[in-house]
Amino acid sequence: MDPYLEAPTFWSGFHTKFLMAIHQKLAAELPANYYIEIEQHVWLEDSELETPTPYKPDIFVADGEGGTTTAARTRRLTKPTLQVDLDPSVSRRRRRYLKIVDIRKSKIISVIELLSPSNKKMGEDREKYLKKRDHYFRSGTNLVEIDLLRAGHRLPLGHPQLEGADYVLLVSVAAQYPKASLWALSVRDPLPSIPVPLKPSDGELALDLADCFTGVYEVSRYAHRIDYSVPPVPSFQKADDTWARKLLASGKTARNGKR
Repeated sequence: MDPYLEAPTFWSGFHTKFLMAIHQKLAAELPANYYIEIEQHVWLEDSELETPTPYKPDIFVADGEGGTTTAARTRRLTKPTLQVDLDPSVSRRRRRYLKIVDIRKSKIISVIELLSPSNKKMGEDREKYLKKRDHYFRSGTNLVEIDLLRAGHRLPLGHPQLEGADYVLLVSVAAQYPKASLWALSVRDPLPSIPVPLKPSDGELALDLADCFTGVYEVSRYAHRIDYSVPPVPSFQKADDTWARKLLASGKTARNGKR
């Protein structure tokens, strides 16, 4: 990850293009009976609510309920930093009926959320996201949550608590809930390959975040648009600032694919 992309000038465009890169990479690997969609409303139907509640995941993977099932190919996965037990605000032991469907009535299997600054700032937007997140857990939906923002308040990540990470990736497999996997990264670490779970019978897909990032970075020409002579916002920690200065002085930046 390039920490300079967290600046408001770049983040909105990067957020959209990074999601598109993830969409394209997974679409090429999905088994025939699945499809993937980006930023489309789905409805949470709860037996205790008269009106379904609409939500819009950044990306969702759905079982099209047709075609031939082919087990997903898993490769080049990076081991998680640690396993955690999430602290659900809604217990899945309640016998409430909840399902997630899109307008075609296909079953939503997994969702991918790329966090925005508003998700990490105390207030209404954060509360809305946490509510949506709880619905994912309660409905038995796989969740992949990608936090590439150093600023703001970290979302609840369960126990043991994570300290000192710049970026955090969460993969919650519905069949293993409330246990989940975390990848904790510093600004010095390469982005890993993480699993995107499908139905238990179909396994998981490997999502190479570094490949997605590199493609977006190069096509968008960020190397020529970002002023690396000034500190990023938020600023580096002291040790990371020394490392970054040496890296930039050596010429090993994202311009030549070695950042």
